[in-house]
Amino acid sequence: MLIRQVRPYDAATGEAPARPVDLRLRDGVITELAAGLRAAPGEEILEGGGALAIPGLWDQHVHSGQLAQAHARLDTSGAGSVGVILELVRAELAARRESAVESSLALVGFGHRLVDFAVQPTVPALDEATGSIPTVLIGGDAHHAWMNSAALRALGLPARDGIVAEEEWFALAPRLPELPGVAESVATGAAMLQRQALQRGVVGLTDMEWGRPWEEWPRRTPRMRIRTAVYPEELAAAPGPTGLVLDDRGLVTMGPLKVIVDGALGSHSAYTRDAYTDGHGYAGRGVLSVGPEALREALTRAKSQGLTAAVHAIGDAAAQVALEALRAVGLSASIEHAQMLTDDDIDVMAALGVTASVQPAHLLDDRDATEAIWPGHGTQAFRLRDLLDAGVTLALGSDAPVAPLDPWLAMAAAVHRSADDRPGWHPDQQLQPREALAASTDGITALRVGGPGDVVLLDSNPFAEVPLGADGLMVDAAAREAAHRLRETSVLATIVAGRLETQL
Repeated sequence: MLIRQVRPYDAATGEAPARPVDLRLRDGVITELAAGLRAAPGEEILEGGGALAIPGLWDQHVHSGQLAQAHARLDTSGAGSVGVILELVRAELAARRESAVESSLALVGFGHRLVDFAVQPTVPALDEATGSIPTVLIGGDAHHAWMNSAALRALGLPARDGIVAEEEWFALAPRLPELPGVAESVATGAAMLQRQALQRGVVGLTDMEWGRPWEEWPRRTPRMRIRTAVYPEELAAAPGPTGLVLDDRGLVTMGPLKVIVDGALGSHSAYTRDAYTDGHGYAGRGVLSVGPEALREALTRAKSQGLTAAVHAIGDAAAQVALEALRAVGLSASIEHAQMLTDDDIDVMAALGVTASVQPAHLLDDRDATEAIWPGHGTQAFRLRDLLDAGVTLALGSDAPVAPLDPWLAMAAAVHRSADDRPGWHPDQQLQPREALAASTDGITALRVGGPGDVVLLDSNPFAEVPLGADGLMVDAAAREAAHRLRETSVLATIVAGRLETQL
């Protein structure tokens, strides 16, 4: 392929050539970058028209199976109480009856947050609304599910009054396709999520799905790069090492071992050094799902198989446990979420070369929750600037479907840190737009000869530097406008491994 008349943008320097150049891609690699290249016989030509060209975007934390089901799920994200959710469920079941949908199909919902509820959900309340239809309502942080008795029975769980959470839920989530109609929605949704991701300029994702995604993706006709994780319970079956190619086109590769050390802030289960205001969780400090010894053992096994590691640690105490284990084992790794960190944690991450895999859109939802249930600790949350300044590699993502698979939303959140009319939350942690871009391209900051043929063409340049005020911080109005430009950016074309996958 020959891409004519584009302006390659360098996220490291913030520069793009004033005059357009041409890009030649061959065998999935950039082979030439110069002005006035002549087309070879039979070569596909894409006219860039002076568009800005950036390296392909990556989402470093996605749950593909759950995201694939999302189009068929009941959206409970706006429900602030148990009563509102039950009304949504009743309305959905009534709509199904009117449209003659098969009555035995399971109802799966997603999006609610326990932190918003004054009254906790119960199985009897959901049974009253759903009857014999298997129903699973997954929390917006994906760390628990509110299930009715029919779903519990179908999946072989004992009767209970409350939710299924943390390790018990993580073990159960891969089995949801056993419920009527769920498997079909996954097959359809996998193609849909790829199409939507490519339209946003995403050329690759790290799939943190449970089960065996390394077996599923080669069968899904992948159109983008997929790096598949493995959890400890499947480690013995996983191929290795990390980077091993798993499909004919070279798009699917083996990724890291994924270990979930603690819970999530929205469920009051992130494992913290200081107690929550409501005393929720173990000793009022959340949940430690995997202890130090078990974590070291899992990391040691991964190292023996040539795998890197991705360690979920949201709370600062969980981060400490994770970093101590990584130091002991000596393994290349990321801290997934890296949401609550002390100065010491950041110093250790820099010293060990541990990547901070952060989902900035989460701060839009967790801003108020952090101040409410972990008051006085907001300065420890989403420390993007401190991490970058300390020399820690940042890798941005979404945790989709917890947040949308949308790198432009993630970059905007990293730049302005506000979802409403309020100024940015702890603006000393804001990133410049080009820094957010550099953290969204899998370590490739510019298009260069010899680099992968993953190219995204944009209708404009949304990466202009945001001016600083007298206090050394970004001017809030300018940061807000920069975030708006990022969210409104249009992707004209996405090329993966030298193949045009989507074009506006």
